[in-house]
Amino acid sequence: MSGAESGAGARAGRRAERVVSAAEAVASLRDGMVVGLSGFSYQNPPMALVREIIRRRVRDLTVVSGPTSGIETDLLIGAGCVRRVVTAGVAFERVLSIAPAFRRAAERGEIEIWECDECLWHLALKAGAWGMPYVLWTGGVGTSIPELNSDIEEVEIKGRRYLRVPPIRPDIVFLHAPEADAHGNVRRAREAYLGRTFAERALALACRGPVVVSVERLVRNEEVVASPERTLIRGALVVEIPWGAHPGGTGGRYVPDLPHYREYAEAGEARRRGDAGPYQRYLERHVYGCEGHEDYVRTITVQRLERLRMQAA
Repeated sequence: MSGAESGAGARAGRRAERVVSAAEAVASLRDGMVVGLSGFSYQNPPMALVREIIRRRVRDLTVVSGPTSGIETDLLIGAGCVRRVVTAGVAFERVLSIAPAFRRAAERGEIEIWECDECLWHLALKAGAWGMPYVLWTGGVGTSIPELNSDIEEVEIKGRRYLRVPPIRPDIVFLHAPEADAHGNVRRAREAYLGRTFAERALALACRGPVVVSVERLVRNEEVVASPERTLIRGALVVEIPWGAHPGGTGGRYVPDLPHYREYAEAGEARRRGDAGPYQRYLERHVYGCEGHEDYVRTITVQRLERLRMQAA
């Protein structure tokens, strides 16, 4: 929408709509950017957008995900899009203790890792959101964190030791959530089966650029106004993508597809041991061989996805 069109809409009393396509959502992404991703283990990874990012073949991204991340980060690493990772861990919990592409790239020295726990991860984003040059934190004092991260320094102030934690500011953030209205008001589901929120707000507040959220469905603004306590983020760009977190789960909608995680983990472990074939076939089937999310859904089948919804219910 042009500035003139936007002004005319405002004068007419109309609110701007912020709905975009998946392709439009990732169009501004460039090599070397700092990218924030939602996802807490199996929950709410923006997988449809991640696959769209991979198809753009961007490189050298710094991925700020989690604070404990999963397949959204691992798939980007495995596809060769990532230079640096900022997260407390990349794991598949019951399926695999350390995600395979992350482990392979770390062991081979192909990615840089900002070593942190979940608290330091949040503090770095808070420093970014507040516009601070650093924040002081007593947690981690006496550990090897400063040795592993050249930008974290242990300092003494009035006889007390602190870690000086630098800010992190993503250039763009990609999140997934149950629902939003057309004006960019993103909200959690009323029936969330695990947690209400994870790190969505922290990533959005620290972001210096657009916040893009894929959602399971669009709702009317009247619904948002009727229950404002469920709103997580305002002013986001919204992409309506049902099943957009798969194989992850979305609170209040569907559970994670653990058999799919196992399929992916087996392919990744085979690659880590020297057989790249299974992982490449996974990428061809589920990423490069799909023109978009609808093609991906066909590779999974709606019947399988509906079973995940039934389990959540």
